[in-house]
Amino acid sequence: MSPRTRPPAIRPTGGGAFDKDERHIYFAAGDSEHYPRHVLLATNDLLTAGHERRLVALLDAGHQVLLDSGIFWLTNRHKRAHPGVTMDEALRLAPEEIDGFEELYTRYVELVQRHGDRLWGYIELDQGGRDNKIRTRARLEGEGLAPIPVYHPLVDGWDYFDELAQQYDRICFGNVVQAPTPVRLRLLHTLWERHRQYPDLWVHVLGLTVNEWCLAVPPDSCDSSTWLGPLRWPDVRVDSALLRKVGVIDRGFSYDLDQPAHPTRGRTACCLMCAQTVEATTTVWSLARTTREQLLGQHSYPPITDKETP
Repeated sequence: MSPRTRPPAIRPTGGGAFDKDERHIYFAAGDSEHYPRHVLLATNDLLTAGHERRLVALLDAGHQVLLDSGIFWLTNRHKRAHPGVTMDEALRLAPEEIDGFEELYTRYVELVQRHGDRLWGYIELDQGGRDNKIRTRARLEGEGLAPIPVYHPLVDGWDYFDELAQQYDRICFGNVVQAPTPVRLRLLHTLWERHRQYPDLWVHVLGLTVNEWCLAVPPDSCDSSTWLGPLRWPDVRVDSALLRKVGVIDRGFSYDLDQPAHPTRGRTACCLMCAQTVEATTTVWSLARTTREQLLGQHSYPPITDKETP
C-alpha cells in the first residue's frame, strides 16, 4: 500500500525559521548559561518582560527556538494546589477548570504575535484532552496563530493521528516523557509505522532524549532537558557513543559547580560542555540519516508495500 494521499491544502504550522529539509533535530530544554543551536523554551519561563529578553537574545544570536505552551507546568502547579488531584486528572480538565489557564493563554499569544516570524515553531496549549485541544486550537487559529497540534496516543485514539496528519504539516507526539521504557519503545515503534503512511509529515516527540532508538525508529525531532544532567547530578556522568550509553565516567572527571568561574571545571565550563554535547549528538544523528538515505538508499520512513498492513 502506498503512502496515504494528503490533501493539497495542508495547513502550514507557524514559525518563520522552520526548514522542512533539516530533519532529525534535538531541541535542548532547560536553563543554562550556554545553549546549542536548537532550544526549547516554555511560555511559563517567559512570563515577564525580563524573562522575554532571554528569548530575544537567543533569537538575535541565531538560535532556532521552539516555544512550548507551558501546559505541563500549569497542570503540575494545579495538582500541587489541589491535594488529591492526580496529574492525569489535571491534564484532563477543561481549560476553564484549571487555575491560571487564561493568563498563560494570553502570554502565549503575546509571545507568538511578537516573535512568531523568528521562531522555529510553537506548540499548542494542549489542555483537557482531544475535544478541548481542538476547541483551543480553533480559538488560536481565529487569532491568526498556527500552532503545532499535540497528539497523545494513549488517550486520543489512532484515528485522531490520521486526522491531524491529513490536515497539518507538523504535529507533536506526547505520552512519552512519563512512560516506562517498554511503553516508550512500543509507542515509538508504532509511531514509526504510522509515520510511514505520511512520509512528508513532520513529527516532533515531546520529552524524548536522542538515543539509539532514534537510529532505528527515528522521529523528525525531539526535545528533553537531560542534556543538563552534569549540572543536576554532577557526580554522575554517562558516556555515549553513536547515541548509545556505553559507560559511566569516573567521578574524578565531574565538574566543581561551587566554583562557577573556574575555566575548566566550573559551572560555566560545564554549561558549555553540555551545549557542545548536544551539538555533537545532533550531528551524529543527522549523519546517520544522511548515510542511510544517500549511501544505502534507505529512507527514514520507507513506503508501505502491498504485503504490509497499515
